[in-house]
Amino acid sequence: MKTIKIVLFSIITICFSSCIYWNNDDDIPDISSHESLYKPITQSRLIFENDIELQASRPISDAGKIYVKDEYILINENEEGFHLYDNTNAESPEPIAYLKVRGATDLAIRGNTVYVHHLVDLVAIEYNFYTNSIENVNRSPNVFPRLNSPDGFSAAYFNVPENEIIVDYQLKN
Repeated sequence: MKTIKIVLFSIITICFSSCIYWNNDDDIPDISSHESLYKPITQSRLIFENDIELQASRPISDAGKIYVKDEYILINENEEGFHLYDNTNAESPEPIAYLKVRGATDLAIRGNTVYVHHLVDLVAIEYNFYTNSIENVNRSPNVFPRLNSPDGFSAAYFNVPENEIIVDYQLKN
């Protein structure tokens, strides 16, 4: 019985000690001592807000999350938009259209309203599955944080004006 208590105590001690941060600076990159290797690619808010569009269907190249709405399937194309499929025949879904939404990673559906993450904004879009058309219903600006650079610099580091949206980053020459 005493051996079981010692083994149990040892296991608990090891588990808790693995949760302690030992302040190893090698694990944390020091970005304060150098410049970013990237420059932001921006778009004016006016152009950005009119950037959502319904296009002809296209092949999936980088699939993300999958959503089901009645007899329809929506498949996220990471950071680009959503593929729409008619799944009436589950053995052979038919492509309907492609909803281009730059920076889209997620959506939610309630009724026929599709709520989309559009980089920094949350957009409500009415999608009519029968006429294959969209209508922007509402846009809530700056709900999500601005994009950080791939090397870890915050968007604030780049001093981008408020009326500009960071849509991507590009390596400096």
